[in-house]
Amino acid sequence: MRPFDTLIELSENQLDEKRKRLAALEERLAAATAERIALDEEQAQEQKIAAQETGIVGFAYGAYAGRLVQRREEADREIAKAEQSVEEQREIVREAFAELKRYEMAHEARLAKLRREQNAKDQMEQDEIAGNLMRRKDERL
Repeated sequence: MRPFDTLIELSENQLDEKRKRLAALEERLAAATAERIALDEEQAQEQKIAAQETGIVGFAYGAYAGRLVQRREEADREIAKAEQSVEEQREIVREAFAELKRYEMAHEARLAKLRREQNAKDQMEQDEIAGNLMRRKDERL
């Protein structure tokens, strides 16, 4: 029984570590998504300012817009990379959870078998005691 307890505890610890890793990756994805949204908001604000101003601001907006496109592409790549990492880690967590459940089920099956064996042994002892009592009763008669 003890080896199962150790194995289950180890598996639980490993699952916790994998869940923590997943949480960190999800935070990274959320940050990348927030950055992308911030870029869109920044673009809208800069377009508004450029539309109101004339001259150098309007001219400078072209260069800004070019760099903004690059930054958005970088953000999109980061989001895609983070999404892939999150999905891969989710699969790892699912596998670790399934492994833990297999160990727990095997442990429960082993405990159930031991209970059945003990119950059978107890029943045999009770049957023997009852048989002895019957035999003594018959001997007295």
